[in-house]
Amino acid sequence: MINYVVVKRNIHVGKTPGTKFLARLYRNADVSLDTVAQEISVATTISYPDTLAVLKALEMAVANHVLNGSAVKFGMLGAFIPQIKAKACNSEELVTADSVKRVGCRFYPGSKFMNKLKAAQVQQKDLTVKGYVAPAGN
Repeated sequence: MINYVVVKRNIHVGKTPGTKFLARLYRNADVSLDTVAQEISVATTISYPDTLAVLKALEMAVANHVLNGSAVKFGMLGAFIPQIKAKACNSEELVTADSVKRVGCRFYPGSKFMNKLKAAQVQQKDLTVKGYVAPAGN
């Protein structure tokens, strides 16, 4: 289940500016590589140290390939694809490495994973703290 919270925003642009309310992702606690390694070792016959070693090697391999300009594809999961943001120049000669303003990496979900994301259920997260009373005017 994917959780969201309701937030209030003052919108100043568009056809209907004003105070609006929208859903924002409520991110649960991050899951570490260590936790994933433990889960994999429990679900398979591979020991925890071996699983952790493979996942650490995977981290390094993915980073190296992306830094060398290659996309790394993980089947149904998706792909890590390098990207750049560059300044537009008035002539071809002005396009140099200095015109590249940022290098990054983007994750694109695979089609099967994307379909699962589209079908994912969402629910509002109750952030009420027992015993806490909000000050008047909030």
